[in-house]
Amino acid sequence: MKKTVIYTFTGILSQILMLVLLPVYLKFLTPTEYVVLALTNSFLVVFSIFFNLKTEQAYRTIFFYEKENKTKQLALFRTIFHFNVICSLVWLVLFLFFGKNLFDVLFKNDMQFFPYSYLIFSSFLIGNLNNLFFIYLQNNSKVTAYSLFSIVLAFATHGLQLCCVFIFHTSFFGFLAAALIVNLLVLTFILIKNSTLFQFSISKKLLMESLRFSWPFLPFLVLYSIESQMDRFFIERFLTLSELARYAVLISIIGATNTFFNAVDNAIRPDLYSNLSDKTFLNPSKIQEQLDFYLWIGLVVFSFLIGFGFNIDWFLQNEKYVGLTTYFIPMVLAFFPLIGIRFMALILIYKQKVSKLNNVLLIKIIIMAGMFYLLIPIMGINGAILSIGISNLLNMVIFYFMIENKVLPSKKVMAFTIGFIILNLFLLFNPQTKFVYLIASGQCIVLGLLFVHFYQKKLKTILH
Repeated sequence: MKKTVIYTFTGILSQILMLVLLPVYLKFLTPTEYVVLALTNSFLVVFSIFFNLKTEQAYRTIFFYEKENKTKQLALFRTIFHFNVICSLVWLVLFLFFGKNLFDVLFKNDMQFFPYSYLIFSSFLIGNLNNLFFIYLQNNSKVTAYSLFSIVLAFATHGLQLCCVFIFHTSFFGFLAAALIVNLLVLTFILIKNSTLFQFSISKKLLMESLRFSWPFLPFLVLYSIESQMDRFFIERFLTLSELARYAVLISIIGATNTFFNAVDNAIRPDLYSNLSDKTFLNPSKIQEQLDFYLWIGLVVFSFLIGFGFNIDWFLQNEKYVGLTTYFIPMVLAFFPLIGIRFMALILIYKQKVSKLNNVLLIKIIIMAGMFYLLIPIMGINGAILSIGISNLLNMVIFYFMIENKVLPSKKVMAFTIGFIILNLFLLFNPQTKFVYLIASGQCIVLGLLFVHFYQKKLKTILH
């Protein structure tokens, strides 16, 4: 469990630094530059699913099939790493010649994506190669090395970008080049220090085994990525550049929770799957306990976002983004069903109901696209938020009926969850309420203290 905590912290470190430094970056970047950065990253979320056929996920799992077979493990890593190198080189060439045309087709606004998007794209591909080495360290339980590399990469990237802002006074190009330079330096260091590990070798048999593992998940991952990113594309087509910039800031803050919940998923998955795999006796109370824990974390995280949102004007201190506070409560309420969706998705994936998940996601994408098309031109950003909320609520209900062994939260956690929703609905419809800022900020402190109180024994076990 200690490893899980370390991996969780290092996994979200870069997002924490990004959130802390957001006011600095927003003062340095123009709204157009920030939109280019946000839209390119949204494109990369979808692109990341298929550019290497998700072979890194295969390495995460196949590695443990024959844990004692060190020869196969080494051959598997070399095969997947060099396959990713080849994929990266091919995509770099294709994107160099056709990337500009692709972005001209995808986005309506007259923005200059190149060469900026190419720098972001290149940094992503080099970062993926570094990430494969990080997975190798995780799989081999090299916690210290993994932590050091992750921390150095996170601080070096943001450190060099800050130098570009305050010391070198570079342009947007230099700001993006800083991230690419750090990734290249880290990759070079890794290759030099581990030269025997990276000897060129591709096993056709192991490559096919990896592809057979990852292929069934590709449709689900592609649909999931499209569903989570397509709001940006509709916003870009129907709203002004300034509104798009405000929405990009809002989503980048809310979206940081996805990285956090990915880490939580990795933390609870072993125990959850252990309970689900018990063929002799499925203990619903154990699954309910994990659902309660997941919900509590969600309550603390989303209450923090609301408190943060009510103070965001002071935090950002940027007149271009004044007024974002009004969007935080509706955005949090729209994303709140994701807690249940993600937990139930873990169960459905374990039960190998990926094809049913694909059907649900496809229907959801069609519904969301229709709502975005109708509501965003009329309601602007609020139209996107309303569409996301309705879609997530329907998604949660459908997933619940798809699960065979249905489990609800305990009465205590259910009461706190309902109380959280009612309180924030009240604040949403009564924004002039006295002490509204105190209530919005205070709920995070109260829920955080309650979480520590209820789970202090579990937290002590983890930390000792």
